[in-house]
Amino acid sequence: MKMMMGQSCLDREMASVNVLVKGQHSKNEDGKLVISSTVTLIKSNKNIIVDTGSFLDKETIIKELQKKDLTPESIDIVILTHLHLDHIVNTYLFKNAQVYCKFKKDPYSGQVHYPRKGCLERTEPFGELNLANDMCIISTPGHTEDMVSVVVDTVEGKVVIAGDAFPDKSFLDGKKQPDPLLVNIQEFNESRKKIIEIADFIVPGHGDMFKVEK
Repeated sequence: MKMMMGQSCLDREMASVNVLVKGQHSKNEDGKLVISSTVTLIKSNKNIIVDTGSFLDKETIIKELQKKDLTPESIDIVILTHLHLDHIVNTYLFKNAQVYCKFKKDPYSGQVHYPRKGCLERTEPFGELNLANDMCIISTPGHTEDMVSVVVDTVEGKVVIAGDAFPDKSFLDGKKQPDPLLVNIQEFNESRKKIIEIADFIVPGHGDMFKVEK
């Protein structure tokens, strides 16, 4: 695909988005909550994982990466949409990656961790980072203060990998509200509206990618 950059034309493929693990959020026969996050691969000029799922997802992640001719060691960047355990457990798999996360609401910037080196540093606000072609990170608080989403430009349109700023497809219904004990309802609804306005497709925190009908 031919892309314009400044006054010159560069031939390159746009980024692609693939769901490796479809997150769960359901009750088992014992009444306990079965929960794991969606794990998503962005292939751009860098290989990026968004959220890393639960312990039960480890083998699935490895197998799905193999189908893309990748290994956990091939991943350059991990982005954690927020720091709830069901979204972060397998971060240790990606030993060579830079791991980006946020702890508080704006204007606190963010942090990038270098697991292999055992160090971290502050980053500039996420919207100003140029981590890879065709993608950016946006703030989408509400579910948590540290909640971020990833916007990816693809040939099919804009994909928003939303984490729990958009827990599942049912939240397309604006009348559905999240648990008030866990979120700032007003900020959640503002972030949800922003995501719907941006997205042609949404990857929710728990479930498969779906199309947004405008």
